[in-house]
Amino acid sequence: METKSFEQQKVAKNGKQNIISKYSPRLHSKRPDSMRVELLPQPENSTTNNAEKCSDFGARVPGVDIEFTNLNYAVKEGIIKRRERKILDNVSGKFSGGQLTVIMGPSGCGKSTLMNILAGYRVKGCSGDILINGKIRNIDIFKEQSSYIMQDDNLQPLLTVGEAMSIAAHLKLGKAFSHRDKKLRVKELLEFLDLWDSRRVRTKNLSGGQKKRLAIALELVKNPQVVLLDEPTSGLDSVTSKNCVELLKGLSGRGKTVICIIHQPSASIFEMFDHLYVMAKGMCMYQGSVSYVLQFLEEHNLRCPPYHNPADYLIEIASGEHDANAVERLVKGCSNGRFSLEYLENHISKEDFIISNNNSTAINDNSIPSLMRLPSFVKATTTKEVIVEKTKSCFRSRYPTSFPDQLLVLLKRTFKIVSRDPTLMYNRLLTHIFIALLLGTLYYGIGRDAKDIRNNSNFLFFTVMFLMLTAFNCVTTTFPTELPIIKQECFNGWYAVKSYFLAVTLADIPIQILATHLYAGITYFMTAQPFDLFRITYFVTMCTLISLVSQSFGLIIGASMGVKNGVIFGPFCFLPFTIFSGFFVQLNSAPFFLRWIFHISFLKYGFEGLMLSIFGYDRGKIPCSSDYCHFVYPKMYLDALDMEDAVYKNCVLFMIFLIVLMRFISYYLLYLRLK
Repeated sequence: METKSFEQQKVAKNGKQNIISKYSPRLHSKRPDSMRVELLPQPENSTTNNAEKCSDFGARVPGVDIEFTNLNYAVKEGIIKRRERKILDNVSGKFSGGQLTVIMGPSGCGKSTLMNILAGYRVKGCSGDILINGKIRNIDIFKEQSSYIMQDDNLQPLLTVGEAMSIAAHLKLGKAFSHRDKKLRVKELLEFLDLWDSRRVRTKNLSGGQKKRLAIALELVKNPQVVLLDEPTSGLDSVTSKNCVELLKGLSGRGKTVICIIHQPSASIFEMFDHLYVMAKGMCMYQGSVSYVLQFLEEHNLRCPPYHNPADYLIEIASGEHDANAVERLVKGCSNGRFSLEYLENHISKEDFIISNNNSTAINDNSIPSLMRLPSFVKATTTKEVIVEKTKSCFRSRYPTSFPDQLLVLLKRTFKIVSRDPTLMYNRLLTHIFIALLLGTLYYGIGRDAKDIRNNSNFLFFTVMFLMLTAFNCVTTTFPTELPIIKQECFNGWYAVKSYFLAVTLADIPIQILATHLYAGITYFMTAQPFDLFRITYFVTMCTLISLVSQSFGLIIGASMGVKNGVIFGPFCFLPFTIFSGFFVQLNSAPFFLRWIFHISFLKYGFEGLMLSIFGYDRGKIPCSSDYCHFVYPKMYLDALDMEDAVYKNCVLFMIFLIVLMRFISYYLLYLRLK
């Protein structure tokens, strides 16, 4: 039983007739928060009980009511003295299905934290209860039925609007829908959101409003029952912001639970919301209908000036501009979110409730602007969708599509992105070709003369360093930039992390191998190395393994830190491997307690592999054009570099082992970071 605040008890004592006479004009002019009109006959996604779905999947499914009580969230600050700072302080509230709810408040009041907790994006460190339709929330089921659209437009910039929507449809709808049904749904959504004419435009070239509408369209593909948005109007002009809120209004009118954060809406936008939740200092100072907020403020000696935007006035109160104790009074007045004008339902007679419900404004197609005419799959679900929902509820799968299907779709998407990315594709290939030509010109013909044997080893070590740095930098400068996109898509249940990681790994390997082969082929022949097939094969193979190991190392850095930190700490981590590569210091010349580092340095194995491919395997005497050449026999030069016991096979096996190990580590780090 909820504890009533002082104001609730006071109103209750006056009797239900006083309550009805006080609020009945408003109740009969506009429907109260608790009186929903169920306009969605059978939502595609809902959080009802599995047994109920399986027994009667054709029945009407009510809207999703989200209720939370006594939510607390705090963070630790400081390094030595760990101070606790409360972000949410025992807040409560209820957001009903079929309503457009807005969360307002000044910066730093806890709006985004509350939204993250309600969406399930932030779980650790939070205490309190979250109920879905009166039952404790199952976070996994809730995520299947909801979509969280974050403040930043996390879109793939190199995909067109149509491609992005098609990929979302294939990942979110699965095999239960035919290819024709998916195309039809994409077409309806793009026409509905006025994006059909821009379907061939890359997302990076869209305007701010178009990006916001596309972000919403991508999540509407699966027809979620709960839509949560963080600052959907941020960065938009007044007209575009109003169109965006009209879209959300239309969705809520079809039974969806739509919750959004808007920092400071205009007066015209403010009037469009059904339910208002105002926060200040991590607490709730009002929740209820927009039409009652001014009267609620007047009851606490706060009068909004005429011709003043009520939303601006609320923010001013929450910021402490009008009365230093106003926030505390309002928080107490609504019992920190427990008290809402919904409690009138408990005092009004059944007849009055029916009258007010009949007089409420029902939302129909004619009341929604032409832009907001909802697609057919949002208005009602087909028999096929009902069957999908039944199967999904009885034999629950975490993702709509299987792992092979996810991998296939993501591979196609990644190939498109890589082929259009100048950094990942064209610049990388051109860099390898240019450096190969430059190096081939500088070391032209050194392979055929014994007097240039040291220059030849310098060329081989430069090859190791060049392949390492180019492969490493290509990953560390591009991979972290996709993490916000991947984080949102994985959270909203598009695909599993392993599907994405495997797709990225497989899609980039052919480009890296092609670039490496271009470099190796050009430099090998321009430097006049031995024209033996097995030596060419060994040389190219080792070059490829060096680049793949470096790429794997770049994945670890990219998965664990951002671009700036990766550029700084990545080369720093390479320094020990470079020093102990066998080029600057030989194994026998190093102190005995540091020799173990040679055996874990992949640059040592890479350098040895290249040296063996050129000078190993009993290569004969090298011609000398000078009066004296000390190393006319390659075996003597290998002995001087402490490589007399080196085995090419061991180098290959160690490099392959590193590739597998480091990619497993990078996957695990990516999984932890996204989790």
